[in-house]
Amino acid sequence: MQQKTVSQRSATIRIPFSAPFLPLAMEFVDKGARGFGYNDREAGGLVLAIEELFSFYMRQAAVDSSVEVELEEQGYRLALSLSFRTANPDMRAFNLTWRVSHDSEESLDMLGPMIAARRVSSLRIDFGRDDQIVIRMTRDRDYTPATIVPLPPPDAVKAIRLADPNPDDLRHFASMAVSSGSPFIPAFLARPGMAADMLAAGHLNAIMALSGDWIVGGVLWRPLTDTCLELYGPYLFTDDPDDAILTILMDEAVARISRSRSRGLVRRQGPLAGHERFFDFLGDLEMTGISGNAAHSTYYYRQLREESGGVVYCSGPLSLFLADQYDRLCLPRQVRETGGVATRLRDASVLAVELDYTRSLAIIRPLCAGSDMVANLATHLDLLRNEGVDNFIVEINTGRNEDTVFAEALDETGFVPRLLIPDAGQGDLVIYDHSARNVHL
Repeated sequence: MQQKTVSQRSATIRIPFSAPFLPLAMEFVDKGARGFGYNDREAGGLVLAIEELFSFYMRQAAVDSSVEVELEEQGYRLALSLSFRTANPDMRAFNLTWRVSHDSEESLDMLGPMIAARRVSSLRIDFGRDDQIVIRMTRDRDYTPATIVPLPPPDAVKAIRLADPNPDDLRHFASMAVSSGSPFIPAFLARPGMAADMLAAGHLNAIMALSGDWIVGGVLWRPLTDTCLELYGPYLFTDDPDDAILTILMDEAVARISRSRSRGLVRRQGPLAGHERFFDFLGDLEMTGISGNAAHSTYYYRQLREESGGVVYCSGPLSLFLADQYDRLCLPRQVRETGGVATRLRDASVLAVELDYTRSLAIIRPLCAGSDMVANLATHLDLLRNEGVDNFIVEINTGRNEDTVFAEALDETGFVPRLLIPDAGQGDLVIYDHSARNVHL
């Protein structure tokens, strides 16, 4: 079976970036979201986001400029983007740490962007030439959490066969994965309807292992980037003492994935029995579990295509780390020293935070570099520690300048580069850990 292709629908308008056109922008998002089949609550979050962001940034945009608004329906979520020109946008309110002060008119003015950032499922910022900025947001459909379902009885396993699931099969499989207590359950499996819609839309692929009418295991994969896939599982719902079910699932999954156009495959969960047949070992991060015990996040990688090379501009500890990793992994990359942090920085930096409460983990990703990077990182650490988070990871994309200029600020705030995932971003993905524990390589 070939990889499923992703089918998307989109609508775009370009209008003057001025107050008289705000109602048109809101109407476009509202009618577009409903036309793509989203309900009042789902559409309302994006309508509010466009209202607040349009109102705030039209005052900062270039005079007599235009804004392009795009809606893209992706099956399980709706993507909204605003593209316009401005030299030094104030994006402080996108930070999780931003707080509104009723005694400050400037702070109150930032209430709109703060509300917009908290009403969407994800937010990303891209910068282009001539002061071009693109704010990208997504809003997931509303999905209910998984309910507990029966698992196979011990005597259910007989002859094993593999099957391609339909959306209903995957919905039930997701509930089984949650019911089994399997660790490293991604967010889309915890909401079975999302997994089913992702499969139907071509954003997810899966293979099930069946014994009679029982689903006894499965493995899933989806694009992490245009050049890298991420694998989840195998999830097994019965004893597998000889790793027989695990092996046939992985053999079939890797065979199919190898025929894709991706250059690499990554798996970042717990240890995988017999991984040497399928993956190279990248590293093992030790974390504090929610019960206080040590837990491990193990990173594996499989190269599927010949590497095409590339150049990374960075400085300091990051350049030394990359040179060592590229040599260790035999990757044809060239590291070029930039001589320090860029002198032309925006006033404020922005960080995105993804929380995984089951692992007491915060995954931090830079969105925008600024002169306050050290203070912003430190403030995020303090806030998250006060909320009981014990583990901190920062993901740096080597193909994005907004990320690599964070390297010195990360060093100053106690983060250390631990491992590298090839092609897992616009370039490679560097994983920083704030733990005092060592990574095992």
